[in-house]
Amino acid sequence: MPESLDERRALIVAAALDLLDTDGFDQMSLRRLASHLGMHAPGLYWYFESKQDLIDLMAKEILDRGLADLARPVAGASWQQWLVDLACATRQALLARRDGARVVGASFLLKAGSLTPSVEISLEILEAAGFDRLVALGATMTLIRYAIGAALGEQVSPMAGITDKAELTRKAKMMLASLDTSTSPRTADAYRMLFESDARDRPGIRDRDRVFRWGAEMFVRGIAAYPDFPQPAR
Repeated sequence: MPESLDERRALIVAAALDLLDTDGFDQMSLRRLASHLGMHAPGLYWYFESKQDLIDLMAKEILDRGLADLARPVAGASWQQWLVDLACATRQALLARRDGARVVGASFLLKAGSLTPSVEISLEILEAAGFDRLVALGATMTLIRYAIGAALGEQVSPMAGITDKAELTRKAKMMLASLDTSTSPRTADAYRMLFESDARDRPGIRDRDRVFRWGAEMFVRGIAAYPDFPQPAR
């Protein structure tokens, strides 16, 4: 049975994501994708209006898959915990694909509807907790942007991909040595403490999941301190 247009488009998006994992975002092009599929590049315009259209659908697939299990909170669960879970699930979805954060950051999320279901649930939960709708939207989108920014930082970092403990230690010592203790004594001491926690095999900067969740929890705890949407200065 012949594939429908939507089915063929989904197959092309899946192929584009496979190519992303292999070559990275900088090498993504319609010409390269067409070659990967054994097609002529102009043939892709039958399925997509532009490269931007393809990126939007790639972002949607990344987030749809990563957030598929994020349901409404069970009875008795807090809105705070749900928002933290939203942030963590978003980050993990982006990290599941090479340069996933760059794809999502380069997409029109509202147009593609990539986050709309999760945002809708978040607004419902926060409004039930007493938040104004605009405050709920601001809190939700700020938390999602935190997740995108954190994932982007991890994926473009020169430390990305280093798993050898000795090499990580060497890099950490090199970064620590570059800090000027005379002008930034508190910063130098804080990073020294952090790197030493790694050396003792305690959860330090290597445990990025824990550090990210800690940041999301700090953000969520502060939401209740902003009950009103900011008004323009008079």
